[in-house]
Amino acid sequence: MKPMGKVEKAERLSKARARIFAVLAVLFLALQSAYISNGALEGAGRVSHLKIGAWAVNAIVLLALLATGGGLVRGRDVRDLLNDETTQDHRRRALNWGYWTMAVVAFGLYGVSLFETVTTREALHMVITLGVAVPLLVFSFLERRAYRDA
Repeated sequence: MKPMGKVEKAERLSKARARIFAVLAVLFLALQSAYISNGALEGAGRVSHLKIGAWAVNAIVLLALLATGGGLVRGRDVRDLLNDETTQDHRRRALNWGYWTMAVVAFGLYGVSLFETVTTREALHMVITLGVAVPLLVFSFLERRAYRDA
């Protein structure tokens, strides 16, 4: 069997990345129900701090994956092919969506805080969670649509 060329490898990895980013975003959002239902945002104990720390590390890793395209372990040639102009545009658009999502959620929480008590931790959790998940989903959608249209 003939070894896969760099272009084919990059295309295969790019398609997989689009699927994986969508799954990671959905899992990240699904885990929030576990954090919130178990009172992770309310308590001050060690378990609560551990859960919040795990959430924060998860969010940082997901942002790093989005920022780098997740191809840091690949060779420079494949990494350059993975980050072509279209992918860079998709990443820029996804991050733009993330910014606006965070702004809308912050304004929404401000409105909610007029009627309900919203702690700083709860507000930051909502803003960051949606600010991480939405760009991942948008990037995945744009990448998958580009492959479908091609």
